[in-house]
Amino acid sequence: MKVLLVTYWAYPHTGGVFTYLKILQSRLEELGHEVEMLAQHPSLAKYYLLKNGMHIDKKPFLAKAEREVRLRFERDQIKPTPWMLWRESEKFAFELVCREIAFDQYDVIHTQDIISTFVCRMTKPDHVPLIATIHGCLATEWIASNEIVARSQAEREYLSAEEYYGSMSADFLILPSRWLSRSLLNFQVNHPRSYIIQYGLNQQYFDKISCVSDSSINQIIIACPARLVAIKGQYYLLKAMRMLVDVRKDVVCWLIGDGVMRNDLELQTEKLGLKEHIMLLGNRTDVPQLISKADIVVLPSLQDNLPFSIIESQSLGKPVIASRVGGIVEMIEDGVNGQLVEPGNAQDLFEKLLLLVEDMALREEQSREARKHALTIWNDSIMIDQTIDVYEKSMKDGGHSPLWEQEYTARLNHDFPELGGAEDVEDSVTALKGIVTDIEAMAPVQDVWVHLIDISGFVLRSTKSDEDGNFEFQDVQPGNYELGWTRDLKRIMTKKITVTANPITVDVMV
Repeated sequence: MKVLLVTYWAYPHTGGVFTYLKILQSRLEELGHEVEMLAQHPSLAKYYLLKNGMHIDKKPFLAKAEREVRLRFERDQIKPTPWMLWRESEKFAFELVCREIAFDQYDVIHTQDIISTFVCRMTKPDHVPLIATIHGCLATEWIASNEIVARSQAEREYLSAEEYYGSMSADFLILPSRWLSRSLLNFQVNHPRSYIIQYGLNQQYFDKISCVSDSSINQIIIACPARLVAIKGQYYLLKAMRMLVDVRKDVVCWLIGDGVMRNDLELQTEKLGLKEHIMLLGNRTDVPQLISKADIVVLPSLQDNLPFSIIESQSLGKPVIASRVGGIVEMIEDGVNGQLVEPGNAQDLFEKLLLLVEDMALREEQSREARKHALTIWNDSIMIDQTIDVYEKSMKDGGHSPLWEQEYTARLNHDFPELGGAEDVEDSVTALKGIVTDIEAMAPVQDVWVHLIDISGFVLRSTKSDEDGNFEFQDVQPGNYELGWTRDLKRIMTKKITVTANPITVDVMV
């Protein structure tokens, strides 16, 4: 079987989708299947096929995509906000890229997000089945992180439509949790060929990792393996740690991961007087080994689906304290193999941390239960067998017609007139400018890619610095964003920025 795995997100990338794709590709190839992967390059400047080596620069497609999208909106009498126009242009540029790839050589296409699913529906041959695994609900993440307040009513309806059309574009839909299935119902996603297939790990591999806490440190280690982004809730963890340190001085918390919140968390750590108790370890390739040295694992997410960090921790026999949100409630039996806390509640988190810190017998009991649960539930062989069953069903059925009741722009045309659009935000847009400077030579740098990214990880605008190191984005709406930049097209650096109605200048160091 020839399988094409497709994701809009950059690959490799820190997070659960990357972990899932690594496992899926590895196990499929072990079973003799041919697997190729199409993803956004880590530089965010191009797409690429990992094995084929084909690289396609985004820049030639972006200008064409924006012209076409503007014409579509004008034709359908829709007045998009700049944010909507940019998202649709990025999406259509991906569609143009996909038209350059011979999809007809694959037996199945397996997408990993609503963006790639919609794009592949628009570009794939009719006879090639499209399977989608949706790993989370982007629309509800905007709500959980409270970033939805920056979006107009028209933009909120746009997010709902995007969730619906992305999920319903698939011939077969795979969801990792019952919670996600229920959440998508809020966006009228009721797919007739959907399957719940939970994630899994190679439990034999985790058997070989020593799960003994690091006694040489002489402290109780609390590990938080998660991207440093607002939705993961580390802000509340640090507040809880301040309360815990007031009671117990022998605790240290490892923040394992990186992200746009790193600087904010460093400042919060210093402000709370926790520099001796908080260690920001950054992105690591030895996360399971680090977790194995911890006494407790904590994940204070504001929203999450079925986080691999909990699966890894339970596979290593670690008690997990996590928020009572999303699919997490399907992973942890409160008080048995871990503890559940209210999201965003630092006091509740402190109390559960203190409970496990002070009761070694309870920690050990919950550790045993966590490992038992992992052996029963988190098995990658089961995940692969069930996924291949879906592949085979899809190949037997062949491609299906789209499940949409009306075309995408037709729905927007129906929904938007009474909601307003560009006129709702036109008085608040502003310019974002900056200079790229070499940190050693303290001189401006030309031809550095700079990207404006919204909080869902969607690339809105891309440009290059000029000969004086200057870059600029016009018509930026107020809200929180990531600014990403790369000099060598290998690794992207990011920082969080907040845009108001006033012009903003951002310095970028490379």
